[in-house]
Amino acid sequence: MVVIEKIKNTIKERSLIEKGDHIVIGVSGGPDSICLLHALYSISNELDISLHAVHINHCLRGKEADKDQIYTETFCKNLGIPCHVFVYDINKMAAEQGLTTEEMGRLARYESFEKIRKEIMATGKKGVKIAVAQNKNDQAETLLMRIVRGTGTDGLAAIEYKREDQIIRPLLDVSREEIEEYCRKNNLNPRIDKTNLEPMYTRNKIRLELIPHLRDEYNENIIDVLSRLSQIVAEDKDYIYSHVDETLKKVCTPSRDKVYRNEYRKLHPAIGKRVISTIFKEMGLIQDISAVHLINGDRLIREGKTGDQMDFPRGYLLRISYDVAEFIDKSKIDYAKSMEFCYAVNIDGETRIPELNAKLKARVYADKVDRIIKGDPFSAYLDISNVINPTDLRIRSRRPGDYITPLGMTGRKKIQDFFVDEKIERKDRDSIPLICLGSEVLWVIGKRINEKYKVKESTKQILHLEYRPLV
Repeated sequence: MVVIEKIKNTIKERSLIEKGDHIVIGVSGGPDSICLLHALYSISNELDISLHAVHINHCLRGKEADKDQIYTETFCKNLGIPCHVFVYDINKMAAEQGLTTEEMGRLARYESFEKIRKEIMATGKKGVKIAVAQNKNDQAETLLMRIVRGTGTDGLAAIEYKREDQIIRPLLDVSREEIEEYCRKNNLNPRIDKTNLEPMYTRNKIRLELIPHLRDEYNENIIDVLSRLSQIVAEDKDYIYSHVDETLKKVCTPSRDKVYRNEYRKLHPAIGKRVISTIFKEMGLIQDISAVHLINGDRLIREGKTGDQMDFPRGYLLRISYDVAEFIDKSKIDYAKSMEFCYAVNIDGETRIPELNAKLKARVYADKVDRIIKGDPFSAYLDISNVINPTDLRIRSRRPGDYITPLGMTGRKKIQDFFVDEKIERKDRDSIPLICLGSEVLWVIGKRINEKYKVKESTKQILHLEYRPLV
């Protein structure tokens, strides 16, 4: 009854299940999932819920895996619960997708759970949720594993009671000892995966070696202590993210894949790092972002120069582009597609470059040169005293034959060679805007102006250009 009452309290306090819900339960045949299935079955009439079991045969343990499947199917049949079985060659799938067997197994499980959830929803039923059987010991192990690997405070929140109102964990307040006792008292005879008893993987080592050491040498209640810590941090995390949601509206572009760097620099690092993680999560990077990634990403946005970038896990990228930082899913980039654009510079007005989500402001001065303000790489002052028709100026992408006399030099240089000298990656060169007069480049925006057009004491006309992102 202890386990039943704890599950009922968790469901109520965490709002995990509503009357009339349909619960898809991941059932491996082991003690945790069998306990959860049996316990929810015992109170299913009281809660007014229907149950659906999903079993995954990973084909990793030969005949033992087949016995797990038979046991689970028989157990569900005896309770009158439908059991959906999926069989995968996880080793083969992991090799094909370049993942570890552990990662591949997790993906296969959750894809299977979601498949059944959608099939039930397709029949018109609502309130369909996925229940998984992580317990209080799993919470402690996850917390320690993240600490060992290096985590920020968000990682200390460890396993959530529910995620997106779809995945729930009713056993999270129940210890492994209580689960095993429940199985014994109810003669459930669950299957035992002997690989869990071997210190081969990090989690197993934490379970079999580190936690017993901490319990015996430091605190006999270490599981409860770690579980309580994760709950405290989870509350703090919820509070902080309520502020992050508001912040995103202020610092992000409407597309939510770029942040304005000037606005971002005003943020406290604790909020800034969570802005980064939230944007990537919205793009699909749900896990594997470490504290180190966030520290370096925060520094890149605050201090990086145009073209600077850093890789995030699973093919994601953070890149500096003028006054914004871009969040990129590299799998969606078409590197073969060349970006071409060309617009007449609107003198004493604004020119929009939609391909770059940017604009160029231009203004001509015919007075003293003390107007010049230095230090902004996206603001340039050019001497156009000898330009017969300034309306011939263009802002465009590079073309064959383009050249510049870089500031501080005397000879011409092909733009191609200039890009190479500046270590600008090939994939970025077509998206760097140039201010041109015919084939002569007056300004490589963000990089260098032309020596011939620098402002001098004899200058009679100054063209001030400002390149900025569209707001």
